[in-house]
Amino acid sequence: MDGPAANDSTVARTPATRGTFPVRALALGCLLLPINAYWLVRIEMVAGGSIRDTNMNGPYPTNIGLFANVLFIILLLTIANAGVRRVVPRAALSQAELLLVYIMLSIGTCLTSIDFLDVLFSMLGHATRYATPENQWATLFVRHIPSWFHVSAPDAVAPYYLGRGDPYSAATLRAWIAPLASWGAFILVLLWVMYCFTLIVRLPWTRYERLSYPILNLPLEMTDPTGAIYRHKIFWLGFGISGGLCLWNGLSLLFPILPALPIKGTDLAQFFPDKPWSAMGWTPVGFYPFAIGMGFLLPTDMLFSTWFFCLVWRAQRIIASASGLTDYSPNFPYVNEQAFGAYMAVAVIALLGLRPHFKAMLLESRDPQSPVNQPMPLRTALLGAALGMVALCCFFWAAGLPLWACVLSFVIYFAIALACTRMRAELGPPAHDLHTGGPDYILTAVFGSRTFTTPELTVLTFFFWFNRAYRTIAMPYQLEAFKIGDQQRIAPSTISVTLAVGSVVGLLSGFWALYSTGYHKGAEVGMASHFTYFGWEAFQRLGNWVRSPRPTDLPAAIAIATGLSGTLALNLLRLRFLWWPLHPLGIAVSASFSLSTLWVPMLIAWVAKVTILRYAGLRGYRAALPFFLGLTMGDFMMGTLWPLIGAVLGVNTYSFYF
Repeated sequence: MDGPAANDSTVARTPATRGTFPVRALALGCLLLPINAYWLVRIEMVAGGSIRDTNMNGPYPTNIGLFANVLFIILLLTIANAGVRRVVPRAALSQAELLLVYIMLSIGTCLTSIDFLDVLFSMLGHATRYATPENQWATLFVRHIPSWFHVSAPDAVAPYYLGRGDPYSAATLRAWIAPLASWGAFILVLLWVMYCFTLIVRLPWTRYERLSYPILNLPLEMTDPTGAIYRHKIFWLGFGISGGLCLWNGLSLLFPILPALPIKGTDLAQFFPDKPWSAMGWTPVGFYPFAIGMGFLLPTDMLFSTWFFCLVWRAQRIIASASGLTDYSPNFPYVNEQAFGAYMAVAVIALLGLRPHFKAMLLESRDPQSPVNQPMPLRTALLGAALGMVALCCFFWAAGLPLWACVLSFVIYFAIALACTRMRAELGPPAHDLHTGGPDYILTAVFGSRTFTTPELTVLTFFFWFNRAYRTIAMPYQLEAFKIGDQQRIAPSTISVTLAVGSVVGLLSGFWALYSTGYHKGAEVGMASHFTYFGWEAFQRLGNWVRSPRPTDLPAAIAIATGLSGTLALNLLRLRFLWWPLHPLGIAVSASFSLSTLWVPMLIAWVAKVTILRYAGLRGYRAALPFFLGLTMGDFMMGTLWPLIGAVLGVNTYSFYF
């Protein structure tokens, strides 16, 4: 893999320099984090989705592994910094400082995302708000929710859903302080454990295996003080094509007389209404330029596997329908369960890959002259991860979940975190969401919901908010932060402080943005319908568990085993045969919601890359790379500009994704 993220030989030879502590960068990041959090909530939860009063629609930058909102802010900083450098060179920020701000904003975005704090806030008051005599939630499970898990005061919850309330009154603050403090502490411990795991895998993946971290290509190029990427005409060609398409479609939405250009997904399933073809399910065909650009960075076997397995899953559904298996269970062929098994296989492969380097890692982490300095020794990182795991398990155990279920749940969670981190470090897929693959779903499928009592199921349901999907799980971004540190010769201790400050300030910013926006806009009347939908997802499922306890879902368990064994088998074939075209990680990522929307761009990127490599070789690939980076950047920049224009004009604007 080429590009700035791939050409890193300094990591293995030269220790990171310490230099002056970057106070300016940290201060700037702290200033921007609340702005970023408020902006995210506005475009994803207020100006995004099916809004009842404005019918606005997106964009959703946290659905993508490379955050468009962060790149937009970094581009503005880079432009302003170039002006400062001309006037007062000493006052200009270095590339390292710009990238530290990028790290802080990325971590803050992970927290204030549609897959993390958005889901938590959707659940905090949902059971109190929507418990009625008809659904019997109050007697079924609300009384079993620990007081420090949710907001139980109706007088504080109602204004949050209806809007125009005072979020800073004493009574309202008292109702929210306990659950926010409890979950805030839980989140920081969760991030700490992932940080410790990051330090464990950093040496073997960065130094020994030299993974390419392709997703860092664009931020590294954007902030390069030489501005090399901006001098490529082919970069501006890509930028102009994608940005121009986004501009035109945005104008078409404002002025319907202009015909829109069909870029976003059209569902193929609508053209196949009869069985068994109708069983293929949602199959969107879209031509997102940013995804074509991101896909070009992936290895060709991974590119092929992403779109190929997207079609395989649909073929499985058609075959299951034709053979009558969907009559036995509508979930056949259990695609999400197979994908979960694939994620577990990726985690197993990643862990087995650490074994040859473990002794060297122990010696390396104790050596003060190590070429790759560590913020703490490996044994300390292992101890920190273990203590953090104990604290997390005790949190849910104290709430009433059996200890065995606590341990198994967090083993599953961190195995998924490890798998996502490995995927991004090695390959850089555009997304890795894995819906319905969290511990709450897996444990009730494998062991049956009747294994748990009603209080236990109630507590287990609160795993849903940080396991609904994994697009913005923080561990990959933590590891990428250390990779940036290695690239820029930033001391690992500085990266650690940056992550810590970004995590704390980002968490507080996300809390404030979602809390205040709910009271000002109203979750029911002024925010996206999917905000309340997340709460319905969790608690309606809990109601079904309690009313209709079920035994083990044997086909689901078999599907998990199939996905795990199939991925391991593909990995063995790939290691044995260099020509093998299928990448095992393709099974894992291709079943996701996000990749289902991007399979056509992955196909286009695969055709383009294979053609360029075949007829122009590596030199041709390097020459073409700026064009594809321009495709991504143009789509992101114009796409994130539209919601700002919409906020100023007070109108609905175009969403570059969805």
